[in-house]
Amino acid sequence: METNENNNLHREITCILFPGIVKNVDKALQCMGGIRGISQVYSQPTKKRLGLSFQPENPYVKKIYGDAKKASGVLLSVKVKKTKNGSQVKREVVSTTIVGSVKKIYKFEVLCDFQFLPVSREGCGTSPPKCIIEDILPSGLHTSEFLSQPSPLFIVPSSFTRSDRPINYTYTDKRYFSHKDTPENTQDDEVRRTRTERSIPLARYRFTLTDELPSEPHEYYIKRKDVKFAMCPEMEQDYETIKKLFEERPIWSLNLVRYQTKIKIATLKIVMPCLALYMKNGPWRMLWVKFGYDPRKEPGARIYQTLDFRLRAQAGVNNMVMTRDQLGHYKKADRVRYSRKRMWEEPSVSEEICEGAVYFRPGMAPSQRQIFYQYCDIKLPEVEAMLATEPPPGFLCHEKRGWLPANTDDASRDHIFKYVKQTLLSTYNSDLTYDVRLFCFYLFISSARGVGRG
Repeated sequence: METNENNNLHREITCILFPGIVKNVDKALQCMGGIRGISQVYSQPTKKRLGLSFQPENPYVKKIYGDAKKASGVLLSVKVKKTKNGSQVKREVVSTTIVGSVKKIYKFEVLCDFQFLPVSREGCGTSPPKCIIEDILPSGLHTSEFLSQPSPLFIVPSSFTRSDRPINYTYTDKRYFSHKDTPENTQDDEVRRTRTERSIPLARYRFTLTDELPSEPHEYYIKRKDVKFAMCPEMEQDYETIKKLFEERPIWSLNLVRYQTKIKIATLKIVMPCLALYMKNGPWRMLWVKFGYDPRKEPGARIYQTLDFRLRAQAGVNNMVMTRDQLGHYKKADRVRYSRKRMWEEPSVSEEICEGAVYFRPGMAPSQRQIFYQYCDIKLPEVEAMLATEPPPGFLCHEKRGWLPANTDDASRDHIFKYVKQTLLSTYNSDLTYDVRLFCFYLFISSARGVGRG
């Protein structure tokens, strides 16, 4: 056996574990979207998953998705000499060559059993199945008469199963746990104190102009905080840090707290309900208001109101601005349950909040397609001038606009659009692609006509 001395271990190769026996490489690549589809997934591993369809031409086939995992292996090119001696085939390895080292592998570990294909039987069901995809989907150019012709009723559900992976289910008559069945000597057990609860209620306040705001946290959150602090004393320092932030500023967003303190999201879920009230809707929606502070009675609270800013999904936005899920490296389509990390572990990259997700100033492009800003965090002279205007005497807090006059949110969005357009033009001036030009032209038209408001 000959061995090639050429060492190609420095060459990194990505492997795809195809869930089947590959006899035709071209058809296998076509099932995964072709070379172009695989290249898009490879170039954007945190945005897209590798999809596989055993019938690429059939849009009703449910795809299975593979995830990239780290691997450590070597790809070898082995030449085998086959010698047939009667009914026996003798194989002999002639030479081996190292092609490269495998650092990443895509594996399809999900279910592909749930399929609802466009097939029907005529008559009483004794005839062979017939594909009705041509009767459902138009092929080529058709007139409007195609819509009036009778068609088989074929409605496919959006999802077939809650989880793409098989899960273990314990078949038992007792479905719910009862504290009465627990012995008294196990109430203070370490295991039961550290076990994660199935559901954590969150105090969400629905904004009204008449109901009083709670002045102190619920007893449930206080008890839960004490238990967690007893298990992890380091959380007390995080608690004091967040408490100091609310003393400096009465209203905060969760992302802004994460950006300022770098505290893990698991810790914030324990601490935040003990210090502030979460606003579900209204002028301060999705914000945390300190207990004892009522923004409905303070005209100065207008600077903390929420501005919902959104970018349209057309005209090259996909290439320049990511979604919030893509930015956080979180895949919604991936319904895989990862093991919960310990609270004292270091925060992962997905928990980091960039500055563009909470602040906006000239020369800065949005980091996401939808961002909930606070007006005081928009550092634009036009927006600051509008906030500096005091409400007239006798002006009352509005249920939707708060302390700001009408059309303040629309005007603020127009100003942000204007600065985003200038930033993109100055950034891509040297190498301005068609998508960028079209996107900048769209922003210009939207700002001029007022149709680009989120």
